[in-house]
Amino acid sequence: MTAIRPVTPATAAARSAAVRAAEHLAPAGTRIGTGAPLGGWVALAGTPDPTETARRTQAGLGAVTDVPVLEMLLGLPHGLPVPPGALSDRDRRALAAAPAGCADHGPDGIVRQARPPLTPALAVVSAIRGWRAGLEQAGRYAPFCARAVVVPRAPRDLLAACVEADFYGVGLVVVSESEVDVLVTPEPYRARRVTARRWWLAEQVHRALVTRDERAAAGIGAP
Repeated sequence: MTAIRPVTPATAAARSAAVRAAEHLAPAGTRIGTGAPLGGWVALAGTPDPTETARRTQAGLGAVTDVPVLEMLLGLPHGLPVPPGALSDRDRRALAAAPAGCADHGPDGIVRQARPPLTPALAVVSAIRGWRAGLEQAGRYAPFCARAVVVPRAPRDLLAACVEADFYGVGLVVVSESEVDVLVTPEPYRARRVTARRWWLAEQVHRALVTRDERAAAGIGAP
């Protein structure tokens, strides 16, 4: 059995700062969750799709994080029947593994019901090990959304930090007890199309939001 490491006060403060930065930077209408989908804790902002969120609640469908399942769903038109014979063997296996609520088996064929539950908007990394390590971690989210790094105080090599962050399009934010100071604004993310991996990250953010709501309902603080 793996022991759960307690979160130190310094780590808790850094994570709280990342959430504050996400709330400050994220567009209106977004919600903030937390997690570590790509390794390393991060605050994640996303804009929910209220129609899909309500449908999933009614269907009892949570986050769908199986990439082959998402690839199969992405290959089907949303809301239109596809004859079972048109599916490949791989798609049939993925369909069999898909949770209830992803697709319906109707008289005219398979109808995809699921779509991304939200649009990823921002990932905010807490640079506990320094701004350069923070930039490296934030780089993992480049294919998915805008990114920012939070530091507790302005770096000694401030110019280098700002130039490098700006070069990679990553926001650099100093969060203190009293204010949020944006040194470099995150470069806006422009999605060209929905991919299975981007859908997967949307599901990860959705799961983080659901977990946060459940913890709040139980009177438990955010992780």
